[in-house]
Amino acid sequence: MMKKFILLILMATAMLTTTKAQFYSVKTNLLGLATTNLNVEAGVAIHRNWSLHLPVNYNPWVFTGNKRFQNITIQPGVRYWLLESFSQGFIGIHSLYSRYHVGGINKYRYDGWGAGMGISYGYSKVLNKRWNIEFEAGIGMMWTDYTKYLCKTCGAPQGNVSEIRFVPSKAAISLVYLF
Repeated sequence: MMKKFILLILMATAMLTTTKAQFYSVKTNLLGLATTNLNVEAGVAIHRNWSLHLPVNYNPWVFTGNKRFQNITIQPGVRYWLLESFSQGFIGIHSLYSRYHVGGINKYRYDGWGAGMGISYGYSKVLNKRWNIEFEAGIGMMWTDYTKYLCKTCGAPQGNVSEIRFVPSKAAISLVYLF
């Protein structure tokens, strides 16, 4: 009799418990696109309030006057959603790695890499069942190691620099597709 009662309780619990499928997202940062950075981010909800994200940015372009902001950057991170995944406000932590070559903006150009961590805050506005628009801003600390060159197109190295910097690590207005 006790075994049947326990089995009945377990069956009732299983029927009352709902399972939820994972949500996935793919997005692009419109601000990044406006600065010629090709970018995509994949996300997955791992819990009602938690999600994992992997953004990748790439800029291969060299513009007139040898102006460039070439980089390849990845920023894996996790978010805690205040309501539920992919809906309303969130707080995130992320790591970052970037390989960059920047120049033509002033009399120097910089060739190096950086790695670090940061925190961010954002808000995701639901547009419909499949589309969101998302706003995010963050700050981080980055260890960077670069070589500084004197002129825009050529020039002797002015030395290597290794330092820790506080940097804006996230700035995004993203169009998000959920599936």
